Amino acid sequence: MDANVAPNHAGDTMIEAVPEAMLPDSHPGRAGIQGNPTVTLVKDRGRFGPVPGSRLVNNLSWAVGFMELANAGDFAANVWNDVPVPAVAVVFMARRLQTAERARRLLRAGPVLDMDVYMAVTLRELGSEVSARWFMDLLLGCGAVLIAAGTYMAIAGANGGVWLASNILSGYLGNAPVVLYGLVSFAWALYIFCKAQGHVTATRKVLRGSRAAALVKRRSRHVQVFCVINGTATVLGGVGSMMTATMWWGYVVLVPVIASSLFCNVWWRRRVGYTRSAPDDFPPLDPSCLVRDLEFAARAEVTIREHRTSPMRQFVADPSSLPDVLAFLQQHGLLDLYCLKIISTDALCSALGGNQSDEVNLGVDGLLAVPEPLHARLLEAAQECLGEFGLEHFKNRERYTAELLGTYYTIASNVDFYGNMTQEK
Repeated sequence: MDANVAPNHAGDTMIEAVPEAMLPDSHPGRAGIQGNPTVTLVKDRGRFGPVPGSRLVNNLSWAVGFMELANAGDFAANVWNDVPVPAVAVVFMARRLQTAERARRLLRAGPVLDMDVYMAVTLRELGSEVSARWFMDLLLGCGAVLIAAGTYMAIAGANGGVWLASNILSGYLGNAPVVLYGLVSFAWALYIFCKAQGHVTATRKVLRGSRAAALVKRRSRHVQVFCVINGTATVLGGVGSMMTATMWWGYVVLVPVIASSLFCNVWWRRRVGYTRSAPDDFPPLDPSCLVRDLEFAARAEVTIREHRTSPMRQFVADPSSLPDVLAFLQQHGLLDLYCLKIISTDALCSALGGNQSDEVNLGVDGLLAVPEPLHARLLEAAQECLGEFGLEHFKNRERYTAELLGTYYTIASNVDFYGNMTQEK
């Protein structure tokens, strides 16, 4: 069998594996994911960092995983709404208010085809961010205010009117936003689940038996696991919340919801979410280059894990060549992390003009212009950067590239491995 042909383990077609050195030239002007050629850093409180809003960061707060637990904190007001109020009830109510307030503070926190792909991916990113942050903060925050008011009023439950208002606020009315959030979250989870399945089907059609198809499938399955558990949990959480207004055993329903919320939080952070820089532009996409980038990112994770002390020599033929090292960092989107690292070094910061300005623009040409005595320090910083951030970076890059590739073949259902139009049968 020819060395450049990948066997099809699942059926009747073969995929020609183009040598990596030839892939960039297969379609001049088309590419996979390219790192930004320049990096802009701004000084804030004496330290340089990325321009605010220039990165999509996988930093879903741990507080989100405890929101359902906080929601069950009105157990005291609904179950022990007696007069006089038991001391244990006062403790539960106080903890409920503290948890809700803490959670609120933590959560405040080209061609038409190619553009369609970028916009589809960006839409899902934006939708996930809105659902997990803004929408949750808005609805659950409003519910928390109503429930907290009802919980406070339960302390003076000897008054009939106050008692009734307390039950309404901490019961049906206060939990109504939780139900609404559950329905919206379930609808979004169902939409994302179907999109992920579409990625599996579309890539299997063109890349059957390839490593890239397996990586897209793995990514899609991770997304679907999150959608199934999170979508189901939010609906059950809404139902259980409404039940707690009049039935104490509604809190029993919330127990698995709380556990699944914690699981989904960890699963998102470790298997689904990713961090990426906002591109300066949107280069045309070549699916063969996306395949190459995806498979390279997956291999790079393993390589860096096995060579944490000196990973650069595994990727660059001459790790002592500063131009080659910088070209590698720029090509694979590591230049921004590298610039953040070197700008924190006093000698390099001074050489790059960081001491004279609150904003610096760094690129490969500017780094090569650094005095030659500092080149050794630049190379050392590159080695440290790849060892320190490379593993997480290529995990993020693999997830994002799999998302792009799956979306590309889903939208362009009649293109082949190289992006050429094919006749539909």
